[in-house]
Amino acid sequence: MQAPLQPRASTEDDSARDLDPSRIAAHLASEADGGVTVGERIASSLATLTAAERTLADHLVRHRRELAYASAAQVARELGVSASTAVRFAQTLGFEGWPALQHALRAELHGLERLVDLAPRESDFLASYVDSQTRNLAFLVTQAHDVEAAAEILATAPTIWTVGDRTSAYVAGFARHFLRMVRPDVRSLDAEPGAVPDHLLDVEPDHAVWLVATSRYARRTVRLARHLAGRAPIVVMTDEGASPLLPYATVRLRFATDSVSSLRSDVAAFATAHALVLAVARRVPGARARLERAETLWDEFELFHKEEPR
Repeated sequence: MQAPLQPRASTEDDSARDLDPSRIAAHLASEADGGVTVGERIASSLATLTAAERTLADHLVRHRRELAYASAAQVARELGVSASTAVRFAQTLGFEGWPALQHALRAELHGLERLVDLAPRESDFLASYVDSQTRNLAFLVTQAHDVEAAAEILATAPTIWTVGDRTSAYVAGFARHFLRMVRPDVRSLDAEPGAVPDHLLDVEPDHAVWLVATSRYARRTVRLARHLAGRAPIVVMTDEGASPLLPYATVRLRFATDSVSSLRSDVAAFATAHALVLAVARRVPGARARLERAETLWDEFELFHKEEPR
């Protein structure tokens, strides 16, 4: 079953800005081949789009990964337009229909995921990079309810297990490190594959799992989520509406990963983890006292460098 699309969180001014032709072409540029990209097709067709079709174009710019896997009927239902409008929108862009548009989006996304070239197309890319990260961080605001729901689980469970493979391991490690600062018994399932079954022996139904996953998804992460589903609450923090981890989630947290090259951004992933740790800290009794004890221990063991008084 397909995961629901994210609701639009833009204002009218945001839409006008995002539907600037040059911005669309850059934002949806494909590195898969030298052909005309979907973004370039939208940019060249803006003058002929109806209001409903511009709504679709706006959503595609913001959530192309979801639209690459959602049916025309699902998109229409989520955005409050007709399915025939979605089909006409695809045809206006020069495709035979919605499936052809999806095929083009998937081909472009596949090209981006292959990491064939980390270098941005533009030599002066910093302004575009900051703009993309600003949008990524702004999406976090739409996750406020889910951050609170996840924090409640992670604050009240007696034991927390974190999971994150490959690039996601850095975000999971960040989360685990700071969770340990505010609450006890935070453990890792990021062990060698052969040792994971041994760790799973200790996972109890009242424990909780914080799982981080970014496309392309590690096979082991999906297998772990499938095994743990129904055995313990799982907070899934992932990037795509079509993520294979979402069906196993007790609470879903999404983060945006748009960038200016095929190297997808993890800025919002770290920010989401940071926000969730802060939300947990607000709920854990004695979190401040635990940090004070930690400071005492750090001083006792001279963990950090200190300048000697002159």
